[in-house]
Amino acid sequence: MNSTLKKALAVTALTALAAAPATAKELTYAIGFPTGSTPVNSLEKMVDYAKETHGLEIKLFPMSLLDLRQTPQGIADHIVDMGWSTYQYQPAEFANSNLAAALNMTATADTDPRVASFAMAGAVTEYLTLKCPECVAEFSRQNQVYLGGHSTGVYLTQCTKPVVTLADFEGIKVRTAAPSWARWAENVGATAVTISANEAYDALSQGVVDCVFFAPTELVNFQLTDVVTDMTTGVPGGVFPGVGDINTNIDVWRGMSEEERAALIDTAAYLVAYGTHAYVEASEAAMDVARENNINIHAAADDLAAASAAFVEADKPVISEEFATKYNLEDAAGKAAIISGLIEKWKGLVADVETPEALKEVYVSEIYSKIDPASYALQ
Repeated sequence: MNSTLKKALAVTALTALAAAPATAKELTYAIGFPTGSTPVNSLEKMVDYAKETHGLEIKLFPMSLLDLRQTPQGIADHIVDMGWSTYQYQPAEFANSNLAAALNMTATADTDPRVASFAMAGAVTEYLTLKCPECVAEFSRQNQVYLGGHSTGVYLTQCTKPVVTLADFEGIKVRTAAPSWARWAENVGATAVTISANEAYDALSQGVVDCVFFAPTELVNFQLTDVVTDMTTGVPGGVFPGVGDINTNIDVWRGMSEEERAALIDTAAYLVAYGTHAYVEASEAAMDVARENNINIHAAADDLAAASAAFVEADKPVISEEFATKYNLEDAAGKAAIISGLIEKWKGLVADVETPEALKEVYVSEIYSKIDPASYALQ
């Protein structure tokens, strides 16, 4: 049987199984973003899709139960059934999984921003679910099941003053979301500060940090238009893919029927595709919001752009070495090579994708049709 026919049969089998009626009780879902934000908007569509397509009932709790840092533990402790699990906040517990997310800055090198986001979501989700049994085991040890994650738009610099040249970064404090961005900041002379995204507004308004590295969407999601005066495009680059969009408590997962798990797998594919596409479109729209609020938008100066490109290339072996020495990750360099290969593969797969429907189709074909609801995370 040739590979094309196998793939077609796999997709057909998943669709047929996922269409079976589900009987799960109402599932609860927590996210540390407010109502009206890009992630919550995507989740509201996911709730409708899950109910209309599979009969799954999901109740959302935006901001009201758990913030972004609390959610992974809240899922593990079964405060909620599912949630938006930012596992990059726990680098040691999720060392294998975080290696994939740590290579995010390679996704934006010489690539259209839309392609970079679509590709990174696909590469990380494929690696964590299908190529990395250690990753599945990590989530299991934390009482969670990973079912895929979106990618944000490409990161830029958002500040309370102009930060455009290499010299402008010298001595300033920058909120960073992951170690690679922290190293980037330190490489250009800044001090990296690790705080939750929920604290970004206060940190900027109180002078705790001068800048934050965020996708443009977070300017709107966290109402930063009140405090950000200047944005610089092109730096630091990279995307944020270190989130389990629909991480599920492991006892809930194991207590589901096979048909219910298949329904949730298909729902996850919908959320990752529509969520990533929404982030990309919202990033573009957020730049218009910035202009409407008279925020100054700068292109990175030549010296800063050159320093950034040089850092991304030089940082690849640093990432592998850090995971090998700091987190005792076996064969970190070999695993990083697999992830890098997946990123390049996915750049090709999504190069011509325009719609969320088309993106979901690719994700299902390459990833979700291959996740077996009868065995995944059940060992």
